[in-house]
Amino acid sequence: MAQKQAPEAAPRVLDFTVTPDGDGYRFTPIPPPLQQKAGAPLAFWTYYWEFGDGSYSFEEKPLHKFGKVGGYDPILEATAHYDDGKLPTKKGKGIMASQIGGQPGDLPTVFDSIRLPIRMVASRQARANEELTCILSYRNLGMVRTDGRVHLFFNERRFPSSHFALDSARLHFNEKVDAAVSQVLPMDVPSTNGWTLLNLPSHTGVSSALPAEAPSSEILENLLSNARGAYKDEKIWRFTDLQPGEKRNMFVALHGTDKMLQDTNAFIHVEAIFAPFDPLIPAERYELEFEIVSSHDPNAIIVSDSRVNYRSFGKKKLDYKVQFQNNGEGPASTVEVKVEIPEGLDMKRMRPLEWYPKCPICPKPLSNRSCIDTTSTKDGLVFTFRNIYLPGSRQKGVDERDSTKGFVRYRIEAERNMPKTPFRSRAKITFDKNAPIYTNFTRTRFKVGISPGLKAGYAFEPNFSTSDNTSGEEQEEKEPFVQNGYVFLGASLSPFKSWRIYPQVELLTGIKGREETVSMSSNVDTLPANPAMDFTRITIDSVMEETSQGFVSFELPVLLRKNFTRFFGAGIGGSAMIQFNNGETRVRNREIVIEQIPGQDPMLRSDSIYVSTTSLSSKPIRYRAFVDLTFGSVRQGLNLGIRGGAMLERKRKLRPFVQLSLELKL
Repeated sequence: MAQKQAPEAAPRVLDFTVTPDGDGYRFTPIPPPLQQKAGAPLAFWTYYWEFGDGSYSFEEKPLHKFGKVGGYDPILEATAHYDDGKLPTKKGKGIMASQIGGQPGDLPTVFDSIRLPIRMVASRQARANEELTCILSYRNLGMVRTDGRVHLFFNERRFPSSHFALDSARLHFNEKVDAAVSQVLPMDVPSTNGWTLLNLPSHTGVSSALPAEAPSSEILENLLSNARGAYKDEKIWRFTDLQPGEKRNMFVALHGTDKMLQDTNAFIHVEAIFAPFDPLIPAERYELEFEIVSSHDPNAIIVSDSRVNYRSFGKKKLDYKVQFQNNGEGPASTVEVKVEIPEGLDMKRMRPLEWYPKCPICPKPLSNRSCIDTTSTKDGLVFTFRNIYLPGSRQKGVDERDSTKGFVRYRIEAERNMPKTPFRSRAKITFDKNAPIYTNFTRTRFKVGISPGLKAGYAFEPNFSTSDNTSGEEQEEKEPFVQNGYVFLGASLSPFKSWRIYPQVELLTGIKGREETVSMSSNVDTLPANPAMDFTRITIDSVMEETSQGFVSFELPVLLRKNFTRFFGAGIGGSAMIQFNNGETRVRNREIVIEQIPGQDPMLRSDSIYVSTTSLSSKPIRYRAFVDLTFGSVRQGLNLGIRGGAMLERKRKLRPFVQLSLELKL
């Protein structure tokens, strides 16, 4: 029974009610019970509503007035903060609106500037396996009506994995998916399949047929080209009949993938481009920044890059953002944010970028005016908001939770010799004299990076020749150990500037030109030619053997290495080498026969020469185990290597070898 797994918790159910209220309807959430996270501030819900007519709200109990009688499908999305349970699925239900109180043109949008034609806001932070809604508002700032396109780009190319999948797009103003470029969503089938069937207004306000290619300005082409280079995925919707001054909303549901987990506490982005067809209305882009979170806690620290390239890191700057929320019952006048700075980041090269509540940097000496003070300690940075008014989320009369939030964003650079090891940072936030709140840790790690290298050196090892009638193995047993050397060239591949144990693979080519060896021997045999006579025969045999032999070898070493300092490293490994031996042996035999009769001069009876040539060829495979020491610029640059070990051949004893090399690591 003890081995049985506990049953999964029942899914949390979200619901809401809709009741008439004057000439509108009151929407009231019915959330499931909160599951308080141990040690965290008091948990609470936040809400996001869509009313099915292009309107939305972030209020807890909004009052909405519909513009016309009809059926609508409102949606509720709830987010729990300081809660360790799974978020409930969004809730939707159909209603029939019979009370009319809405006025044309009072559609809420996310615009905060009179100059922007497009802007986006997210309903919640990005989290793995959770859905969020991206509210995309666009409008016509021109003087005539226009048709056009809205482009949405997501999943940045700088991350190897995709963070979002597009679930759906809730459209209320007859927008259609552009099938020519964008993948068609299941419920959004475009009415036309080409540009030529679409009627567009000209800048004079008169409709005219669109040519085969949609007109686009150089600015728009640059915007689209840059976005397509930065993002993997693109969706396009075509809108029509956008009147001057008219505002519209689109609601795009993005679902976080499992791959988000590896980039938690990093910044990611989604980009939208407004592309009107009227050439007098300029195109515009808007980039929305997300923070990938592990939980929906208002107090958090985020870093711009969770994975960085060490080779270019010296020229890169990291952006950090610490966000906080006053969850008290009253306002806070002092907020202190202490940030731990990891080893390798230079606190002297820190620059604050933006902050909220917005106030000037504190003067010296301090005054009673609102300001932000930036100081540093031995362990990190301290940002102190002084004499501010930050309402509490549980303060009476405070309905807008965004007014209870603040943040600090700063940029910091790396030191020149920062170690290539993962680093993390955390913030401690104190509101007035309350107990401090600790945020999550941001974690940044370095990409492996590839470091190619070029090698050249000289090797000392035994050299064994072979012949046509004796195998290489038999010959090696008969011949004494002979010290022999050869030149080798090759390349190496390893992680760039690794600070830990790392693998390295090499490919080496050894070359030894043919060497000539000559050996000579002679034998003199004297015997009586006829015992009955005083007669002697002398036979002289001489042998001269000329051998020329060389080889080409290919060796594949694999080793584990560690750089203990910038100037010294060591490793251990093994290799397999195939050696292509080639050569020939030329044997010259000469036999001279002389007869000697007493009292007479010697008489030459014969002088014969015999020559034979034998080709030598073998392909032995050798295995090696070795240790490796390097001195010099061992992480990047030129270094000297000494490699020594033992060589093993089949049925042979271990033979020592030594290699000296110069390696240039790039």
